[in-house]
Amino acid sequence: MKKFFTIIVIFIISFYFLIEIIGDKLIKNVLQNNISSALNRDISIEKLNIDYLNGEADAKGISLLNKNFDGYFVKVETAKVNLDAFSIFSNDVIINSVLLSDIKVNYYFKFADQIIDDNIRSLKQDLESKDTYSESNKYFNIKNLDIKNISLSAISSDLNIEKTLLLNDMNFNNVGNTSSSKNYKDIMKNIFNDTVEIVKDKIFSENFLDKLENFDPQQIENKVKDKLKNKLKKLIK
Repeated sequence: MKKFFTIIVIFIISFYFLIEIIGDKLIKNVLQNNISSALNRDISIEKLNIDYLNGEADAKGISLLNKNFDGYFVKVETAKVNLDAFSIFSNDVIINSVLLSDIKVNYYFKFADQIIDDNIRSLKQDLESKDTYSESNKYFNIKNLDIKNISLSAISSDLNIEKTLLLNDMNFNNVGNTSSSKNYKDIMKNIFNDTVEIVKDKIFSENFLDKLENFDPQQIENKVKDKLKNKLKKLIK
């Protein structure tokens, strides 16, 4: 009888550690694939730890990469989630609270043919081109979402502009992709619109107009040609 109970205890402990080790990796891969598919952008998560007993998860280094620009668009250094852990394995994920902190947003833009192109415009188009409800195989609802300590950097290598400013903290309730949630894509689009307005008001007004007065498309074209020549020289060597 003692041997039986010992075997049961060993089995339970082994199963728990198996879930802790393999489960975290499995869920991390699922999250990366699902979010990447939803946003049409590559997502990477450096670390993910899930406490299945307490229903808590910690993630580090969540990066949303750019599609038509180098580097990342958004990087979240720390994410803390409180959820119904067992709901992860169902189609309806119940999330009580999410805290995203130490967030860096890179707003890349360039000016060509009198038109501004940036890394937000194409992401908004991708969000608008897909139906959240019809294409989701996982449904989730976040009861409370806090976003804190946000820094925004506006960067244009062509115009030699790089400026960083701090944004106000944000809070949202009842966010997700269920029929009763506020559509998370709509929330994201509103945030992007606000970001563009902030860039226009606080960065373009101070730097951009002065840059445009001296804007020389030929000069930028020459810079690009020089960069290509230097790369070719390195390849030849």
